[in-house]
Amino acid sequence: MKVLLFLPAVLSTSAFAATIGACAPATLASLVGNPCALGDKVFSNFSYTGNGDPSDINVDFQMADNGAEFRLSLELITGAGFLTNFTFTDPIAAVPGDPANPLPAVYQIVGVKNQSDFSFARNSSGLLDVANSPGPTYHLMPGNDTGSPAFIAPTTILTTTSTLTGTGGVGDANPGLSNFELGYIQADTAVSEPSSFGLIGLTLLGLGLLRRRAA
Repeated sequence: MKVLLFLPAVLSTSAFAATIGACAPATLASLVGNPCALGDKVFSNFSYTGNGDPSDINVDFQMADNGAEFRLSLELITGAGFLTNFTFTDPIAAVPGDPANPLPAVYQIVGVKNQSDFSFARNSSGLLDVANSPGPTYHLMPGNDTGSPAFIAPTTILTTTSTLTGTGGVGDANPGLSNFELGYIQADTAVSEPSSFGLIGLTLLGLGLLRRRAA
């Protein structure tokens, strides 16, 4: 897993602010059922089932590229072994009007990318399905454990469900997965309405005619 720059998250001042804290490194056990905010993005309703104890799984949140990308990574603590099977879900929502998403800007999720870290042991096997809704489903496995960026129609709500199994979706991965990262790309999708420009143009034209008549 690459070492990434971690930038402090900004607490949302929306209606969520009273109950949501800033996303910060924590164990999965402390996040399940507890939402948090990273910039204008709210991660909520974390759910997990699997062979790894949630208290042994560290979760990190990162922002990069001047806020154009944000990431969520899970990694087992040293000595906890490997993840061999699990299902992990993390819904994400953008909050318009947040200080990190000030109107008239409308920042939305426009792309996804994922990567995992399977064991390099010989004959390693496993399948990590990362299903983004909306968006593509990546099928990651030893030797092919990176899902390159895929761009999607802008959305303010996206849910990712990651499922680790053995080869063919049956049984357990062998020896398993030590960590994985979910990446999301965002952009300002607000555009000025042509009608607004037209109205401004007519107003300026009218003012010009009035000035000519006055002259």
